[in-house]
Amino acid sequence: MSTNDSTGTLAPVSPQRAESNLWFGMVLAHAAAAMLFCAVAFAADFYRMRGFWPPASALPGRFVPSLAGVLLVAGGVLLHGALRRVAGPRRARGWMLGVLFAGTGFLATQAAWLHGLWWHRDLRIPDSGVFASVLYGLSAVQAAHAAVVLTGLLRATLRTLRGFDARAPLRRALPGWWCTTVMYGVLFAVVYLP
Repeated sequence: MSTNDSTGTLAPVSPQRAESNLWFGMVLAHAAAAMLFCAVAFAADFYRMRGFWPPASALPGRFVPSLAGVLLVAGGVLLHGALRRVAGPRRARGWMLGVLFAGTGFLATQAAWLHGLWWHRDLRIPDSGVFASVLYGLSAVQAAHAAVVLTGLLRATLRTLRGFDARAPLRRALPGWWCTTVMYGVLFAVVYLP
């Protein structure tokens, strides 16, 4: 609903206007999450330049974090494919399930990696200093953002599986997915690269 300026009464909002309002709100929400994430990343870089950072050998390789990044990029490609095929809901189902699989795989990979660092590498807060705080802080913000985007995609997938048109929710989820991917790229560069 919106206010009609001439009479002061409520007038219905067109579907196009409602969709553009939702789109704008989603972009603002992702921008706010990205700003929080970047603030923590800049603080991490400050500490890194001052020498409070362990050498790259302190982490057990980069295979698992790289796999998580590959899952995010693959999910983004699948999401674009789903958007192209979503006009025919039956054709989009496999693509949508692939996106959900990639997103869930990303979160599971991150959780297993961080669990291993906490329990098997003794990388704990506050004992391990700034590095552990940055690693877990950036990972938590990024994973929370990914979980929100994945929840929206789950809703869109359920609509598709029921045979409904899910183009609008998918278009709203697209910037969130790529924002999550870029945030993970920043996390990877800040934490795992020497």
